[in-house]
Amino acid sequence: MIGVGNDFVEPEHQLNEDEMCEWMTDAFVKAPATTEWKGYHFIPGFNAQTAKYVFENFNPKQGDVLVASFAKTG
Repeated sequence: MIGVGNDFVEPEHQLNEDEMCEWMTDAFVKAPATTEWKGYHFIPGFNAQTAKYVFENFNPKQGDVLVASFAKTG
């Protein structure tokens, strides 16, 4: 969820508009090779470092709701 909006990111880790555009270009346009973290492989467009950061730093506030969803296939 950290890519959705800066509300989910601690202020010291928030990206400004130029940094966000650069990150989006690197992640989705240049489509780097898959990355790996803790034995999990991540498809291009989602970097393993994102999962690592969230796993180590995500601290939900009281009343936060986390919605996990996936597109229906088949």
